[in-house]
Amino acid sequence: MKTHLLSAHWTNLLVVNFETTKIFLEKHLPAGTELNDWNGKYFMSLVGFQFSKTKICGILSPFYRSFPEINLRFYVKRKTKTGWQNGVVFIKEIAPAKLIGFMAGWLYNENFISLKMKSRFINEGDKNKIEYCWNINNEWNYLKAIVKNKPVHYPQESLEGFISSHYHGFTRITETQTKEFEVIHSPWKIYHVLSFDIKLDAEAIYGKESAPFFSHQPCSVFMMDGSETKVTWPFSIF
Repeated sequence: MKTHLLSAHWTNLLVVNFETTKIFLEKHLPAGTELNDWNGKYFMSLVGFQFSKTKICGILSPFYRSFPEINLRFYVKRKTKTGWQNGVVFIKEIAPAKLIGFMAGWLYNENFISLKMKSRFINEGDKNKIEYCWNINNEWNYLKAIVKNKPVHYPQESLEGFISSHYHGFTRITETQTKEFEVIHSPWKIYHVLSFDIKLDAEAIYGKESAPFFSHQPCSVFMMDGSETKVTWPFSIF
């Protein structure tokens, strides 16, 4: 039986989706997984969200219980005896403190960097304003959106349905070693974004090779409300 290592509330997930190429993503692909495409296209998502009420092994964390986080991820699948598992691979994650990155790296082997960050979520009647900001090279980068506060149903075959239906994480340890963890939460509601703005120094954060993919407008932007989320201990699959 899988046991939970980490639990926390992941809320106000602002998801910004960019089309990319199979060749680019294959360089980050963990052993034992395959790229998961949507209608023959490949995507990576820049996700800002609020992390709060953090518990490790059921014990409330004595530090950094609430903070924003930004991650860049793409989508994979793994064939098992019971069928396909849809999952994500994190290219890089941004947190506001080195200790957070150290713990994530130690527990899950994830690639974290530490930057000064801030966030806010403001209710404005029938809509909400959401902002995630991080400072790199003395300049503030950001994701900002105005979001309707009434959820919208997207069918499973839509891009939004595809992006939101991945419940496993895979980490590339070496070219031949991969770890997997399960992300457990109730289905999240999706909200329509009325307007959106982004400032991103992609080359400084993700490297020169990735920058061209962020030079175009995103294919879609939406928000998920989030919920309490439990993450299992990672285990090796290769």
